[in-house]
Amino acid sequence: MIQKKTLASTITTTLLMTAVFSSNGYAMNLKETIEDAILHNPEFRAEVKKYRGIEAEVRGARGSYYPTLDLNAGIGYEEVDNQTTVNTGKGLTRQETSVKLTQNLFEGFGTSNEVDRQKFRLDAQAYKAEAKASDIALSMTEAYIDLLKQQDLLSLAQDNLDTHLKIMDQITKRNSAGIGNQVEVDQANARLSLAQANFASTQNNYYDALAKFRRVLGRDPDSDLVKPKFAFQLPKNLDDATNTAMTDHPTLRSANGDVAEARKQFESSSKTFYPRLDLEIEKTFDNNLGGVEGKNEDLQAMLRMKYNLYNGGKDSANRQRTESAYLEATEIRNNTRRQLIENLRYAWNAQVYVSDQIKYTTQHIKLTHDTLNGYRKQFSLGRRSLLDLLNTENEYNSALRTLMSSEADLLKAKYRILGGMGHLLTKLNIQYSFIDPKDHPTE
Repeated sequence: MIQKKTLASTITTTLLMTAVFSSNGYAMNLKETIEDAILHNPEFRAEVKKYRGIEAEVRGARGSYYPTLDLNAGIGYEEVDNQTTVNTGKGLTRQETSVKLTQNLFEGFGTSNEVDRQKFRLDAQAYKAEAKASDIALSMTEAYIDLLKQQDLLSLAQDNLDTHLKIMDQITKRNSAGIGNQVEVDQANARLSLAQANFASTQNNYYDALAKFRRVLGRDPDSDLVKPKFAFQLPKNLDDATNTAMTDHPTLRSANGDVAEARKQFESSSKTFYPRLDLEIEKTFDNNLGGVEGKNEDLQAMLRMKYNLYNGGKDSANRQRTESAYLEATEIRNNTRRQLIENLRYAWNAQVYVSDQIKYTTQHIKLTHDTLNGYRKQFSLGRRSLLDLLNTENEYNSALRTLMSSEADLLKAKYRILGGMGHLLTKLNIQYSFIDPKDHPTE
């Protein structure tokens, strides 16, 4: 079971200070942004509230170990007509009072199985809340990186637009001076229109990324985002990462808790096949019973057994139902394992092949940049056509866009690997302590 201190503690000072700093316009970094996103996310808070409810159910299940104490009382009118007493028309006021203590001694192991079942439910829900926090952290990470990427791409699109404006101005002046021709003006104008269209498209992508950022965090960024640096050691190979995920990922651990809970529910269903044994101690304080005026007190200390011999097949059907639920939980756990492995493989493959892509793209950019510088000089001397220059400008700009996107994809892939192993929160040292209701009295 996850340590109770971790689960039930109140929001840490780090989270509270993060909210204050963000509201005052401090530069936002990834760690603080993730903590803020988790703290205020309704889905995570709902999982926490569900955890609190199960905590109460665990306490309720333990209550079956203790005796029950019942007070009964009644008053009314009674007439009796039997072989020993006849008071028809002259009835008495009947008064009843009793105190009864009942202690269950044996219930077919039902109480112990139910307590264990609720504990496993609590464990499963704790890991489910942790998994939700991890999902939010990964979503916030991707939204954070995507927004930074779109900011860079928007700046690049602006630079590209400025370059084409300069070329257009240069070609217009050349044509006015009789050096160029109308075809070059049309070519430059066409590429300028394309640069303007690309700039508008990039603006749209930027605002889409901003909308996603707002959805995950709950608000727009308060200030500039600090670009994260990935400084964590990843496993040497995919097999090591997968083995780690199979033991540490909170979603799988939650699924294991669900299996354990279903197994205990199945075991608990057998309690109806055993007799029930209770110790009952009862004291009565009655008056005017059975037509006899006066008090009637009684003290009983009884060991009572109840054994159901036939219940229409309901108990057997319930046992079959709980067995099926146990097997279903097992298959859900197995499917969860497959999904985690699949997602981890996607992230690992992205890390490997995007790294190769970045290496070749960097080489392409260097060579294209050298070519572009040469073409610019040659175009000024009339040794290169405008089409050669425009094509090289676009090739260089496209390579820069590819590099920016690939670097963002590689960074996201690395964080996805951490998330796929279940280590994203711990590696980033994210404080996601469960929320105590008294910390948010206005909700």
